[in-house]
Amino acid sequence: MNHSGDRQKIIVYADDGVLARDVIFCSSSDSRRGGLLGRKALGREEGVLLKMPGGRSGKAGFMTSIHMLGMRFPIAAAWLDEEGVVVHSVLAKPWRPYYASSRRAWYVLEVHPNLLERIPVGKVLGWERAGQAI
Repeated sequence: MNHSGDRQKIIVYADDGVLARDVIFCSSSDSRRGGLLGRKALGREEGVLLKMPGGRSGKAGFMTSIHMLGMRFPIAAAWLDEEGVVVHSVLAKPWRPYYASSRRAWYVLEVHPNLLERIPVGKVLGWERAGQAI
């Protein structure tokens, strides 16, 4: 997978079709730090895919954690391995300080909470930008 394209819109899909069409790929510190903060709501087709920074990529626990401080709504969060396989997923609730995967992860997908059922452990996800897989 090519990891370029910070802040580019991507489409995330699973074997059962498109999961979300309006997802922002975040690979830089600034874009990851912003994530979904400041938004009042999240549409069903919206989300972010956070690429773990080099030193945290392939780690577990606190090294792959997300926080919900300042968030106004719950999200479905899924931690993915280097191949796009979901290794952990959870409904993340507003104002919780810490969510993390106990399994090694390279990415975290944050999408509408109604999509949690579609991102169970073991599900393989992919994504593309402008017709090219990344």
